[in-house]
Amino acid sequence: MLNLPPEITLHNIVGSAPHLGTGPETLLRIPESLRVHLNDNAKERAFHSSGCELRFRLKSPVFTLHIHACQIGGTQSGGGLAQILFGDFSHLYFPIVKGDNCITCTPPNPENLQLVSKNPTFHPALVRILLPTHAAICGIQLEGEFAAPEPGDIPSRRVLHYGSSITQGASSLSSRETWAAHSARQLNADLVNIGFGGGCHCEPEMTDYLCGRNDFDMAVIETGINMLGLEPKIADENVRNLIRKFSRAHADKPIFFVGVFPCYNDFLHNFQGRAQEFRNLVEQEVNALNLPNVYFINGKNALHPPTGLSTDLTHPSPAGMSQIGSYISSEIKQRLP
Repeated sequence: MLNLPPEITLHNIVGSAPHLGTGPETLLRIPESLRVHLNDNAKERAFHSSGCELRFRLKSPVFTLHIHACQIGGTQSGGGLAQILFGDFSHLYFPIVKGDNCITCTPPNPENLQLVSKNPTFHPALVRILLPTHAAICGIQLEGEFAAPEPGDIPSRRVLHYGSSITQGASSLSSRETWAAHSARQLNADLVNIGFGGGCHCEPEMTDYLCGRNDFDMAVIETGINMLGLEPKIADENVRNLIRKFSRAHADKPIFFVGVFPCYNDFLHNFQGRAQEFRNLVEQEVNALNLPNVYFINGKNALHPPTGLSTDLTHPSPAGMSQIGSYISSEIKQRLP
C-alpha cells in the first residue's frame, strides 16, 4: 500500500490493516490488536488519518504525490482536505476524493522562509504532507529525490492527545487546524492525535494502551462529549479507571484532563445537564489524586462567546478550534514549570 523511499518518515501512523476488517490495507493511528476491541465508531475512525504526516527533505526540483483513499468523511466534518507545508509555512491545500489522487508540488525558496523564521517549530526545509482529518488512506506513492529529516527539523517535545471528534478535528479545515494542533503549535510541540469521532469511550483496553505508550512528553486527555452517550455507570467507571491508571503510569509527565467543552447539553439544560455532572466527576477525580503532574482544565470555559460552535452546538467551527487551542495551551503554560 505504501510505495515510499526509505528517507520518508511517517508520523502518527503505527501500522495498517484491512479497512473495517474486509477492505483494502489502510493506514492506522493505533494498532489493529487494539482497534478490534473498541466501540464501532472508534473502529472506523482509527483508520481516519487526522494528524498523520509524511516528512522529508526534498532534493529534486519537484515531487509528485499519489494518494488512494478508500473512504472520505462527510464535508460537514471537514472531509478530505490535505495540506503541504514547508516547516511551519503552509504551501498549498488539495482535496482528497475517494479513489486516486495526484498532485505535483514545486517548492518555495527555502532561504526566503529561513529569513523570516528565526525560531521555527519545524525547520523550513522540512516538507510535511498532512493527510486529511476524515479520510481512510489505502495507498501512497511519492516520486522525486528525497533526504531524511535532519536533527532539529522536528520539535523535541511531543504532546499526545486522546479525545472525541472535536480532538480528531470534525469541522476543522485540515489536520493542522484542529484545536489540538493549534495548542501543540503554541506549545512548540509535535502532536500525536488519537481522537475518534463518536468513539472516545475510554475503554479499559484504550486505557491500557495509553498507559503503555511512552513516546510523548506531555498528554492532553479530552474526557469529552462521547462519554455523555454512554450509560452513566459505565462512563463514570471508564473515566475513573483512565484517570487513575494513566496518571500513575506516567508520573514523570505533565497530564491534563480536559472537561467537556461547551455543547448542546449545557445550553438546553440551563447548564445543569449531564455535561456539567461529568465535568465535576473528572475534576473531583483529578483533585483526589493530588499528584503534582496531573491537572484538570475546565473545557466549559474554552469558548466565549459560544458562537464559536457550529450549528449542531457540539463541534467548534474553524474559528472555535483556534480559540479552544489558544485557551488550552494558555492553561497548560500556566501550570508547567
